[in-house]
Amino acid sequence: MNLLYLSPHYPAHFMQFAKSAARHGITVMGVTDQPDEALDPELRALMAGNYRVDRLENVDQVFAAAEFYKNKFGSIDRVESNLETWLETEAKLRTAYGAQGIQEDEILFMKRKSLMHQVFLDAGVPCANGFVVESYEQCIEAIDGKYPVFIKPDIGSGASDTYTIRNEGDLQYFFSVKQDYDYYMEEYVQGDIESFDGLTDQDGDIVFFTSDVFNEDIHNAVAKNDNIWYYTQREIPPELEKYGRAVVKAAHIREKFFHIEFFKVNGKYQALEINMRPPGGLTTHMFNYSCDIDVYDWWAKMVAGEDPHLRFERKYYCAYVGRKYDRAYKYSHDELCQMLSDKMVLSQQMNEYEWLVMGKWGYLIRSESKQDMLNMVHNILAEA
Repeated sequence: MNLLYLSPHYPAHFMQFAKSAARHGITVMGVTDQPDEALDPELRALMAGNYRVDRLENVDQVFAAAEFYKNKFGSIDRVESNLETWLETEAKLRTAYGAQGIQEDEILFMKRKSLMHQVFLDAGVPCANGFVVESYEQCIEAIDGKYPVFIKPDIGSGASDTYTIRNEGDLQYFFSVKQDYDYYMEEYVQGDIESFDGLTDQDGDIVFFTSDVFNEDIHNAVAKNDNIWYYTQREIPPELEKYGRAVVKAAHIREKFFHIEFFKVNGKYQALEINMRPPGGLTTHMFNYSCDIDVYDWWAKMVAGEDPHLRFERKYYCAYVGRKYDRAYKYSHDELCQMLSDKMVLSQQMNEYEWLVMGKWGYLIRSESKQDMLNMVHNILAEA
């Protein structure tokens, strides 16, 4: 089996996907924006090749890479990156080369928040009302004095170019700075963020699922420069699982990881966003540490056509805790290592572009006890 893998080198820990694929006899054909000598030697050795493009955003160059590999190795059976940035390119390549998986005409709802909203409605899952912004007058009429509302690009992800509109002056400012593309306005919902995360097989059946609870909405955290931390739940709330499964089915997510975000407001859930890829940061490691499994290997088995229906048990609360670069913390890194002992399962410097959100240094901790886990979070983030 031949796998065309876009960006197997980045983020660095996602190299585990390529390693696992090669271990299961899959030919990994890499497409990167790096020369051979800049790649991890282990990654370079396991790949059948590294086709370097100037920029992975250049779809023509990526297609040239695919054509090169097709001529050299034959059929392109799978296309993957496990990154949201390349979802559309992946789908185009699958459609062009007859590769199994999500096709180009199935990916549009992942690009546009407005179409994503329709998936929630089709799934029968509660969600905030919204619409594509067309004019100032349209927004004023729709808001009808009921502020705040939230505006974000209809295509895009993350916290950039988003606006909380609390009054008419904020709305006027938005229209004075908005870019020349579609925006999506929706009701402003404030609540706790919980996710429904997992992996589906080739038929769209869920083979692994879990849930994360976040200390704060990412947009608010960035605005306030707060520390970000979140943890995996050992028991998934039944309503969250019900809605999560309904969204996965309505979105026809096949042979993919998924990350679906919900607001929990007064004990009830509202769907927020669908992501057809693994959660960001070190969350795939958290999947493993919370259950003592290897999701990288599970994914590779599924791609290789092996039985992916494996057993798992949520043994631990596993938390990610990020420390910012502009804070004086009470405990040094060495002191934390001594205090937390074997309950700190990983610590590392994060990618520089993530510092604003995830912090400069990330810690993964786990415990069978929720309170013990929360105490460790408190100690990591305690400031001097």
